[in-house]
Order: sequence, then C-alpha cells, then structure tokens
Amino acid sequence: MIDRTSAEGGPSGVHEGASEAAARLARSMLAGIDSVTDRLVDDIIAENPEYYESERVAESDLRDSCRANLQRVLQLLGRRVPPGADPYDAARRTGRLRAEQRVALDLVLRSFRLGGRVVWSSALEAAREEHEFDPDTLLEVGTSIWNVVDAVSLAVSDSYRAAELELLRGDEQRRQVLVDGLLRGTGTDSDFVESALRALGLPAVGPYLVIAAEIPSSVADVPAPESTLQQHGISSVWQAQADTLVGLVAVGDHPLEEIPGLLRDVVQAGMGVSPTVDRGDAVPHARELAVLALRSLPRGASETAWLDRRLPQALVARSPELADRLVERTLAPVLNLPEAERRLLLETLETWLAADCSAKRTAARLYCHRNTVLNRLSRIEALLCRPVTGVQETVWLSLAMHALELRKR
Repeated sequence: MIDRTSAEGGPSGVHEGASEAAARLARSMLAGIDSVTDRLVDDIIAENPEYYESERVAESDLRDSCRANLQRVLQLLGRRVPPGADPYDAARRTGRLRAEQRVALDLVLRSFRLGGRVVWSSALEAAREEHEFDPDTLLEVGTSIWNVVDAVSLAVSDSYRAAELELLRGDEQRRQVLVDGLLRGTGTDSDFVESALRALGLPAVGPYLVIAAEIPSSVADVPAPESTLQQHGISSVWQAQADTLVGLVAVGDHPLEEIPGLLRDVVQAGMGVSPTVDRGDAVPHARELAVLALRSLPRGASETAWLDRRLPQALVARSPELADRLVERTLAPVLNLPEAERRLLLETLETWLAADCSAKRTAARLYCHRNTVLNRLSRIEALLCRPVTGVQETVWLSLAMHALELRKR
C-alpha cells in the first residue's frame, strides 16, 4: 500500500523505494524521452482509441501530456525531480484538463497504464544493452516502476474527481438558472425559452403542467421527483423556492390525472397543480397558479389541489387581507366564544355547508339528533345575525370558513 501523503502534496514513499537499478535505467531513458513519448502516443492511438477519437484530445495535446507525464515518472524513478518542483504536477494538470474535456476517467487511467507498460518495456531494452542486470534486479525494477505509475495514476484520479465535482456544481448552477428563468419568467424572450427548454431536455411545445409542493419543515432533504417521473417516461425539472418545491412537467401523451399520483412516493405533502399550458412563455403564469392552488390548501394538508377545481378557495387565498376581513365580518361572534362552544358551533357549520344544508345529513355525519343540529344552527344565526340558508348566505359562509382554515398556513 502506498502512503498518499507527503510534504510535496502527492503520494510519498515512491522514489525512496525505487531501486538503484531503476534509477540508473530511468536516467538513461530520460536522455531519449522523445522516442519513449512516440511509442506511448502510438500505443494510445492503437489500443485506447476512444481516448484519442473522442475529438476532445488533439494529437498535439496528447503528445505534450504524454511527454510531461513520462518525464515526471522517469524523474521520480531516477531521483531527478528538480528542487521545489511538484513531482505530480503533470499528473494533476492532466487529470483536471481531461475532466474539463469530459473524457471518461477510465480512458485516462488506461492511458496511464499503457504509459507504465511503455516505461517497463523501455527499461528492459535499456537493461539488455548494459548486460548488468540479473532477473531479481529486473523484478525490483518492475516493482519500482509500477509503484511510481500507481502513485501518479492516483494523483491523476484525485485531480480528475476534484475537477469533475467543480464542473458538476457549475453545471447544476447553470441548470438552475435556466429552470429559474422558465419558472419565474426572468428570461422572457422566445430565444431564451426555446434554448432553455432544449438544454433541459424538455419538448419545445406543451402541454406542460406546473406543480407546486409544500416542503414540510420536518423534512431534512428536499424531495427529488425528477427521477421518479423519468421512470415513467415523463420529463420534468424542479426547483426548491423557499418552502415550496416547484416543477415544470412535460405531460406528453400521459393521462393528466395520473401525474400527481406518480409523485406520491417522494412527495407526501400537499400539491397545487396549474392548468396545462402549451407554450414555454406561459410557464411563469402557470407557476403562479400552481402556487396559488397550493395556498388554497390548509398547511399540512396532503391532498392535491387542482386550481380549476378550487377557484373559489383560490380567490380567497389570493387576497389574505380580504380573507382576514371576511372572517372577522362574518364569524367574529362565534370566534369570540369560549373554546369548547366555539369548536362545536364551527364544526356544525362546516358540516352543514358540506352536507348541502341538510339537517338530516348533518346529524348523521355528526352522530347526533336532527333537532340538536337545528338548535345549534339557530344559535349560530342568532350570533351572526344572518341566516345559514340561501345561496348568497351559504356562499358567504363557505368562503369565510375556508378563509378561517387558511389562517393555519
């Protein structure tokens, strides 16, 4: 096992363990490094073609990288690293550059293994010319070479992964800028909308849905619905905005009603769903409607609110100031009662309205006698100074009761 820490910032214990024979051979190969480089470039092109044919690594780039890394490997083996130089600087540069070029790490490491093979075969050729090395010494040389190659490969891998992480963070930031532009309308021109949809993997035209889901404060990690919908062939993008998770969903040919249900494995809280829109520039308005639909639910609810099915409630939710005034002007006398009576009368009124103002159905739902319901309703009418029947009155009372429920948000 190689110790990865050293004063020079790279794997240590490598050139200390290199044999004298390996050092002599390495110094000999340094004198002919151009020919060693040629061999390595030819081997990579022949045996690791994806690395070169990726059209990301030019031949001049490949040659320069091979030469720089071979030089450092031979300097480590030959104990000729210049004072103050980082013996792994070439490896780290290569790792970062290949990550930026989006070359797969396994292709990069395979090229370094080919480099180790070239160094080993070149060392054997140099040893034959000197006629001074027995098999045990050559075995020691081989061990030293592969220890150095492993250490350099480790530096490449670490540098690659660090750069890859930076790139992923940058990619995610750019992606979120595009998502934000679509959802909030910060990029309103048609060229931006078209390019953003394309970059995010969404179709150029709808139908689209916008879904807004509540993020409970007890949730440690924000849900990630994108992969869940992708399993069903549905493309979407999502963004956490304050305590709300907002997603743009490409409906395609999927049944509209099924989409919220597909999310229930990852989203257990309430969801608001906008009407469908066909154009990308209509998404910001759809987002507002989805958030409004969500706000029409009491906080902590787990149901799905389709805006078009909750328009009266959405009207109340859209104007919190008017909603508060509606509650005070309509229900204040009941709200000022002691808690037990207040809860009893509000429950009766809510059930009465939900039962289409039927005393019989209200009594059945409350498990009490019909006359008990009528007595409570009479008490409510006396307190409110208004009837609890009639179209206008029931609409007024229903909106007031909903506004009262929304105070819990």
